[in-house]
This record gives sequence, C-alpha cells and structure tokens, in this order.
Amino acid sequence: MANIDQKIDDIEKKIEQHRQRLRDLKAQSTKQERKDDARRKILYGAAYLAGVSTLSERQREQSLERIHAQIRAKRDREFLGLDALDDQSTTAQKSDITSDSSETHDLPFTSSNRDST
Repeated sequence: MANIDQKIDDIEKKIEQHRQRLRDLKAQSTKQERKDDARRKILYGAAYLAGVSTLSERQREQSLERIHAQIRAKRDREFLGLDALDDQSTTAQKSDITSDSSETHDLPFTSSNRDST
C-alpha cells in the first residue's frame, strides 16, 4: 500500500512540474508574440515613413493627416508634437475610421489582429 502511495505522490509531483513547464512556455510564447508585434509595427512604420517621402506635398499631407487621426492618446500626441484632439473631432474621427476600416482590413496591425493576440 505504501508503494502505491509513493507512486501516486511521484506522479502528482511530475504532473505539477509539467503544469509549471506549460505555464512557463505559455508566458514565453506571449512574450515572443509581443516582441513580434512590436517589431512588425516598427517595420511597417519605417516603411510608411520611407514611402511618405516619395509622395507629393499634397499626398504627404493627406497621408499624414490620416495617420495623425489614428493617434488619440493625449500623451502620444504630445510626444509627437501634434495638436490635442477635442471631444468633437475625436467622435468624428471614430466614425470616419469605422467607415474606412474596410480599406485597411488586410493590414497586419489592424485592431482585429491585435484582439486575436
């Protein structure tokens, strides 16, 4: 009987070790996903900025206005030297973004992809 109890204890210890290993691997996977997401954003941002320089002045202004409209956090806007958004323009921009979302559905950094990670 003691032999069986010892085997049960050994197996329970192994199960707990495997569970801990699984938690560690999941945490490692999440950390890697965040790193990959940050890298993807940096690469797309750099590519966008390189591409903007090839546009005409009018096209550049329009493109930057669309990008600036996506930046809503006061802290981020201040960091980038952008004017603060008032509540009315934020509401208008949200409705514009909703209507334009079909145009950017295949981009890898859209909200639908962020929600899945």
